[in-house]
Amino acid sequence: MENQDKELLNTEEVENETVEETTTELEVVETEENNEEVKEEEYVGKQVTTSIRYDYKTMKYFNMYNAAYRRKLPKLYLLFGLVTIILGAYFLVTALLSAKEDPETNITGTYFTVAIFGFFAFYFIKQSVTFESFVDKQISTYFAQHKVVKQNIQIREDKITLIPENKPEESFSYDWALVSSIEEINEFFFLYIGKQPLIISKDPNMMVEGSYDQMLEIFDEKIEFKPYKKCTKQIVKQPITFVHQDDLENDENAVEVEATEENND
Repeated sequence: MENQDKELLNTEEVENETVEETTTELEVVETEENNEEVKEEEYVGKQVTTSIRYDYKTMKYFNMYNAAYRRKLPKLYLLFGLVTIILGAYFLVTALLSAKEDPETNITGTYFTVAIFGFFAFYFIKQSVTFESFVDKQISTYFAQHKVVKQNIQIREDKITLIPENKPEESFSYDWALVSSIEEINEFFFLYIGKQPLIISKDPNMMVEGSYDQMLEIFDEKIEFKPYKKCTKQIVKQPITFVHQDDLENDENAVEVEATEENND
């Protein structure tokens, strides 16, 4: 009897384990089916994908727009220069009038002060006049040590996703609700998340998926509900002639591939 009881217990345990395994398999199958259903639920709203190169052109347009038109630095430099000239002229005229009334008045120190004002006036006015050349120099120095970064940007009605070209698994999304303002120039859109800009190229050739007109439709919809500013002025006045080293390397590689293919033919 004891042996029979033990056999019955063992049989019941085996049956219970079989039921549990079957239940687990059913749960796994149901989970997989649910995941497949989630995957099949594709986004049905407006969606496009464009690309951006953070190259010399992109950086120059943004820096010139941000510094010259948003912060108005060239005009501020010019204003400081004019104020400095006025102050220098005031000190000089005051000293000369004092010397005229009292010939024994020593105005040597005044000449020295006026010379300092003149130096700063020259510096501020030069910075105002050569501001774009200054920006060119800064960007050229940067790209002498850095390569061009490339990125795809998926734009949907609900969010914007940044997708690094070489590391798509590190993509990052922003809700449109986080975009505090939209600013536009002839070449780019700038979407500001706080003080940080997302730069979107307006070049139709940069489109990866969808059409350029579809992208503009999404922006037109968002502009109605966001602070918006458009600048139609010519942001960059000096022609961009900078050539990136990695572009040269890509061109050389392309030539080598073509030569190899010709030899193989």
